[in-house]
Parts: sequence; structure tokens; C-alpha cells
Amino acid sequence: MFEMIFYGVGFFVITIIFQWLLHKVRKNHNQGDSAIWVGTGAVIVISIFGIVTSNVNYFAAVLGFILGDEVGKRAGWQ
Repeated sequence: MFEMIFYGVGFFVITIIFQWLLHKVRKNHNQGDSAIWVGTGAVIVISIFGIVTSNVNYFAAVLGFILGDEVGKRAGWQ
């Protein structure tokens, strides 16, 4: 159970940090087709890693990512 919470919170924090850094580095161009670490594409990649490694904790990671992605959208970082 701790491991699932760790994955969820970890991906939430990582997502917020990456989106903020990309917002600063790319000067507000982390949008549209060239966006990095946002949206459904990243969810698919995280899900595939979970399936390939047979690790159920990646479902918590997907939830953490989705929450972090929504926070990034509301903050205007993507």
C-alpha cells in the first residue's frame, strides 16, 4: 500500500516540477503538438511501462500524473 501511495505522490510531484521547468525553459511553448510530458500521450507511455513491467503500482502513477497534469493546466504551464 505504501508503494502505491509513493508512486502516486511521486508522479504528481514529478509532473508538476517537469511542467514548471518546461514552462520556464521553453518560454510558454509547451503547448500543442510539441508539448512534452503532458496529456494522454504521457498517460499511454506510463501505462505501457506498467504493463511491460507487470507492476500494478503504475496505476497509482497514472492517477498522480493526471492530477499533476490538471494542476499544470490550471496554472497555465501547458
